[in-house]
Amino acid sequence: MFRYILLILVFLFSHAAYAQNDSSCKPKNITFKSGEKLQYVITYNWLLVWTDVGVVNFEAKTVKRNNKELLMLRGTGITFSFYDWFYQVRDVYTSWVDPNSLLPVYYHRDVNEGGYIINIKYNYDYDNMVAYSESFKTKKPLWYDTIPLPKCTYDLISVIYQARNIDFSLVKKNEQIPFKILLDNELHDVYIRYKGKEVKRVRGVGKFNCIKFTGSLVAGDVFKGGEDLTIWVTDDQNRIPVWIESPIIVGTIKARLVKYEGLKYPIKSLIDNKS
Repeated sequence: MFRYILLILVFLFSHAAYAQNDSSCKPKNITFKSGEKLQYVITYNWLLVWTDVGVVNFEAKTVKRNNKELLMLRGTGITFSFYDWFYQVRDVYTSWVDPNSLLPVYYHRDVNEGGYIINIKYNYDYDNMVAYSESFKTKKPLWYDTIPLPKCTYDLISVIYQARNIDFSLVKKNEQIPFKILLDNELHDVYIRYKGKEVKRVRGVGKFNCIKFTGSLVAGDVFKGGEDLTIWVTDDQNRIPVWIESPIIVGTIKARLVKYEGLKYPIKSLIDNKS
């Protein structure tokens, strides 16, 4: 479940490949700081019944790794205990990035979904433009691979934070914006489409001035494919998602912002904190 919510959040920010040159892959971080934390509740709908099933947390923190000062960007997803008997999720995605360029240096996906284990690590080598991968999955042997890296390629976590620093004013309404991510040892091309500005009320938090997007989804076991994804992001300097929704093969999923702290700027997009 958490993987798909991460993909949804990635689609939100990832106009990063739009009109890019080498320098735009290395933005100066102006939207977030160490100590920022965001929390979302995941809601699932089936047969007209809406149910909160889990929570997703994001955090950014300055750390030292191999004698280098890096930014640790982490996303965690868990099901609420009531649903653990049905399908327990304990997912952790971590990307260690260069604090200046925001390019990933290391990546670790540590997933336990219903007892199925996935453990994937990337070590990025930009001198040779490759990523060295170490992968383990339940009932499969440990696998090592070397993956060519096109310019401006990110993992699921680092792309969210990197793309928050792209200038939204460069995007025209209804313009399709492609980008590339490295996921499960494969490169994926998807896109988003800017739809303009809109006010969005978020239950329990308030009403926000937002930038609205739709996004493409790759058809598979969960998503139907097409451009059914819809996302609302704060129309302020923080650029954080407040509401995301998409139909899936059976039902619909939504993610809503429920808590935030450590933001770099006041959240000026919040126009009514009465929910």
